[in-house]
Amino acid sequence: MTSQASVTAPDRTCLIGRALSPVRYTIREDDIHDYLPVAGEEQAAFLSDEEAQAAGYARRVIPPSFAPFVAVQALLQAFDWERDFLFNYRTGTAMFGEQELEYLRPLYVGETLTVRSEVANVYEKKGKSTFDVIQVHFTATDDSEAVAFQGEQSYILFK
Repeated sequence: MTSQASVTAPDRTCLIGRALSPVRYTIREDDIHDYLPVAGEEQAAFLSDEEAQAAGYARRVIPPSFAPFVAVQALLQAFDWERDFLFNYRTGTAMFGEQELEYLRPLYVGETLTVRSEVANVYEKKGKSTFDVIQVHFTATDDSEAVAFQGEQSYILFK
C-alpha cells in the first residue's frame, strides 16, 4: 500500500495554455444590495439609475471594489479541479493566491458579462512543503465584446 506522502503530484506544466470554460455572469441587484452596506460604499451613482445618470453614467454602476468578487465567482465556475488542474480537491489542499485586476470601464447593475480564462503559467514553489502555483489569465467582456476588466488569479495546490 502506498502512503499519501509518497504519491507524487502530476506535472501540471502541460496545462499552460489550456482554455477554461467561458462563464456568463449577471451582476444582480440582490448581490449589490447586500454588498453596499458591508463595503460602506455610499456614492449616489451606486444607489439609483437617476443618481448615476446625474453623475454622467448611462445607468446605475457598481463599486469598482465589487469587480474582484465577479472575477472570483466566475472563475470558480470556469474550471473543474480534476479535469482542468489535475487535482483532487476532495483529498488535496488548495488555496486562493494572488489576484490582479485591471478595471477598464464601469460595470452596471443588471449587466451580463462573459468571463473567458486560460491557464497562463504553472510553476512549483517550495516552503515548508512543495506546492504548485497555477496562474489563470481572464477577461470579462460585455455583449458587444468590449473588455470591461481583465487580470490574473493564482491557485495554490499542495502536493
